[in-house]
Amino acid sequence: MRSGDKNLTGAIIGAIFGGVLGHQIGDGHSQDAATVGGAAAGAIIGSNVGRDTYEGRSVRRCEDIPPGPPEYWDVTYQHNRIDHRVQMTYAPGVTIAVNRNGEPRQ
Repeated sequence: MRSGDKNLTGAIIGAIFGGVLGHQIGDGHSQDAATVGGAAAGAIIGSNVGRDTYEGRSVRRCEDIPPGPPEYWDVTYQHNRIDHRVQMTYAPGVTIAVNRNGEPRQ
């Protein structure tokens, strides 16, 4: 299966389990609706099992990072209701000194 493809086997298994569970909770006329609803929900959930992407965005998996301090810190802050972003070579404190334009002072 390619990354991002739907999982047909998962959809089928999910539909079966969802239908069985829906049938168990339904009563009388609502039993048919609960069975169909459970099967549909199970199929949707099952088809997404094992996918590597969600809504077109790639998922980044955990990776080993060498020991020691990071090379830089990505810092986002707000100045005059405008978001700013800077990369710092040292750990930022609670506050960052900025000039009147919101640019960090060195």
